[in-house]
This record gives sequence, C-alpha cells and structure tokens, in this order.
Amino acid sequence: MTPSPARPPLGRRLAKGPGLAVLLATLLLPLSAGAGLRPAYGGAVRILLPGAPKVSDPAFAVEPADLLLVRALHATPLEIDAQGRLVPGLLEEVPAAEAGGRAFRLRLRPGLRFADGTPLGAADLAQGLERLISRQSPHAWVALPVLGADALLAGHAASLAGVQVLSDREVLVTLAFPMPEWPWALAAPPAAVVSPGGVGAGPFVVQSRDASTVRLAVNPYHWRGRAFADEIVLSAADARAAARALSRGEAELALRPEAAAGVAACLPTPPLLVTLAAVNPRRLGSGADGVRALVNGLDRTALGRLYARGPSAPLATFLPPAVFGAAPATPAPAAPAAAVGGPPSSRLVLLASADAPDQRAVAERLQVKLFDGGVRAAAEVEDGPRFAARLAAEDYDLALVPVPVLSLAPALAAGQVALSTRGPAAAVRVMAELAGLTPEAALARAAELTRSLDLVPLFATGVRASRAAGLEGLAIHADGGLDPGDLWRRRGEAR
Repeated sequence: MTPSPARPPLGRRLAKGPGLAVLLATLLLPLSAGAGLRPAYGGAVRILLPGAPKVSDPAFAVEPADLLLVRALHATPLEIDAQGRLVPGLLEEVPAAEAGGRAFRLRLRPGLRFADGTPLGAADLAQGLERLISRQSPHAWVALPVLGADALLAGHAASLAGVQVLSDREVLVTLAFPMPEWPWALAAPPAAVVSPGGVGAGPFVVQSRDASTVRLAVNPYHWRGRAFADEIVLSAADARAAARALSRGEAELALRPEAAAGVAACLPTPPLLVTLAAVNPRRLGSGADGVRALVNGLDRTALGRLYARGPSAPLATFLPPAVFGAAPATPAPAAPAAAVGGPPSSRLVLLASADAPDQRAVAERLQVKLFDGGVRAAAEVEDGPRFAARLAAEDYDLALVPVPVLSLAPALAAGQVALSTRGPAAAVRVMAELAGLTPEAALARAAELTRSLDLVPLFATGVRASRAAGLEGLAIHADGGLDPGDLWRRRGEAR
C-alpha cells in the first residue's frame, strides 16, 4: 500500500541505483490486503521482534530490533523509495557528484525540526557524520571515505576536513577518493541526523520503555507529516508466542526468522545478514591454510538450510548476492585439507557471537568439521561488547562474524563488512577498490578481496514479515527496512 496522499511523496528527483534493476520487482514486498482502501489514522500497531530494542542511537544500533527502533525515531538525509531508488529525505534533492565523484553538496529542506521542536540545520548534519568517526562507531564506514577521516580517527584532528558547513542548510562533503555511489550511505540508518541531546527527527518519539517493551508516540514535527498510527509498540516474543499473538489479534506484525502460520501474509526480507569465518593467520601460523581449507569445505547451501531459521542464501564472496543485482553461483567447496597442526588433541579457539541468531549452531557444526580434519576447536560464545573487543584484538584463531549489511551499493557494503572484520584501514582500501565499478566488475573484484581479507564466506540470512489481518501500509524495501510511519490499521480495527 502506498502512503496516504496526506503525507507528501518521498521525492521526485531520483538517482540511478547501484545496479539493482534486476532486483527491484522482487526485493520490494508490499503486504497490502486490498486496493482502494482509504488509510486510517489512529490506533496502535504492535510489532513483535526476536529481542526487545535496547539501542536507539543510530551510530551503535546493530541488532534487528535496534535498527527498527532507529528507523522509527530518526530520519536520514536520503531514503530508498518503493522502486529501490534514492530519493530525498531530509535533503531537498539527491546530490549530484562533483569533482569527478569526490564532492557532494547536501542541501537540507527548509524548516526541519527535531522531535523536541528545535531546528535541524547543516551543523547537525555535519556533526552526524563526524560522530560516526570520533565515537568509533561500528558504522563508521558511512564517513570513512570523507577526506580527513583517518586524521580524526587517529586523534590528529578535531573534525572532518572534508565536511564544510556552507550555510544553515548546506554542507559540502569532499571525499578522499572518487566514489560516485557514496550518497547511498546517506540512506542507511547510521546516517540519521541526531541532535546534540540525542533527539531524532523520525516519525515517532519514545513514550515509555522497560526491559521488554518500547512504546512510541507520534512526532508532530516529522518532515513528512503525522504518522498514521498513534502508537507503535515494540516488544520481544519467541516463535510460538509471536504466532499465538498474531492469531489472537494481540499483535499486528512479527519480524522473526520463522514463518507464522495462519496470518494474512508472511514474506521474507532480503537475506542481508552475512555470516563469515575470519581466519587469524597471526595466531595459526602455518596451520592457517589447513583451517581455511577445512572451513571452505563446508556445504554453504546446506549450512544455511540446516542452521539458519530464516530465509538464507549461500555466499560466493564476503558480500550478499543482493548487492550485485543477481545471485552469483556459490563456488565449489574446496577439498578437505590434511590434518592441521598435529593430532585432534591440538586446540583452536573458535569465537562466536551470542547476540546474533544461529551462530551457536553454526559454531557447533564448524567444530565437527574441524575435528574431522584433525583439529579440536573450543567454541567461545561471547555477548556483543565482549565479542567486538576480542575480534578487534584478534583474540581468536577462527571467528564467526555476523554483519547486517545496510547498503546495497557494493563498495559501501564491502566497507561495512571489512570494518567489522578487519578494521578501518581495510574498510577504506576495499571501498576505494570497488568504488564506481559495475555490479559485474564489483563481483569479480569482491572475490579477490575476500581472499585478501582472509575471510571464508558462509551464508546470508533474513527474517520474515508476518502480518495479521487488518494491518496495511507495510512494504519491505530493497535494503530490508520498513517505514513504521506508513503502517496503519483498517477502520474499525484501530484500537
């Protein structure tokens, strides 16, 4: 269902997407029950998630529940429309590349305000880019291509040299290298503009929250006007509880890996959460080649099918197939290697994340595969902060790394994955190498970069959107996101 005419359209000037034409018809999944219905204002929309939202700062939101909360509370400079193209968000227009793809003028719409009523201006836009670097955000990939990002990251500068505020509504961004697709980064949730006090400019504001539930109320200052629902309720539920709540009319939408039977629609989101195995040759030494070969010998298709609860796709490179506009073929598994580093009593530290779905099961499968090849692996499953710290310190021999890819431009997606697995320098390098390439050329180069980053690609997963009867306005966009401001309930059901 398209948004109500009462809410202004997302924009008229469109930018050519990064080779996504093949996917547009399949990645946009409108879940409307009928045409010709007049959108209704009011009522609450209750959404069930794998976990309760905890992080509302776009610079640090990684989990699916947190990313949905960020989309509800914050607004990005650009957005992705129903056809998978870039359109203006907080900006008046999609910026055109200048200086050979190294410069972009970002001009804000007039009269923008944060949810607390304070004006939103160019200085806030500039500060939003800088804070991704200065606060060492896991989403620093958005701003790493900007000139001076390395100096700010190293503490040698107080601001980004490539971000210049020209007026109260205009910012000039200069990149360190040509990257014509960089504006796609401005449509990702981490690029949302946040006030110095942490207030957003999205369709909703936090009304109340506790350990299990976040309640959101309408933001009267949202640039597109009032959201349809009076309230959005985000809470956690396991698969059985979610299916039961949908069937009883106790929730309108569930975003979980599992399908919920007996609902009006249950469709998959694009599989964009990639799971990679990172090999640490510094600790493995001469045994790294054998470990790499053993992991490469896994059947990626079977691995995703058996251990991923949601929709899955095997990975041929360290990037999900969706960023290339088509599904590349998975390479044939490598032949099993000889025993690595001695008899099975030799031990290897296999690091995995406790916060991402299915990682423990995949780690156990890897343990079996390694044992069969002569290596005894000890799986160490850590929570988010501890996992990130150990990954950054290379405190592992082999690590399972989940990365929720947030951009469909190959160069930007590569920067995000490289940052999550190998750090800022690697992220800048891969972005510079993939910038401006066609999807076909990017796919070939990504295969080479996968080897140079010492990553073994496994599979990508998504979730399923299960909608109860009566909920309208739901569309899953090509980047896997949805706009909570567009959700509405049919008249007579808005309670």
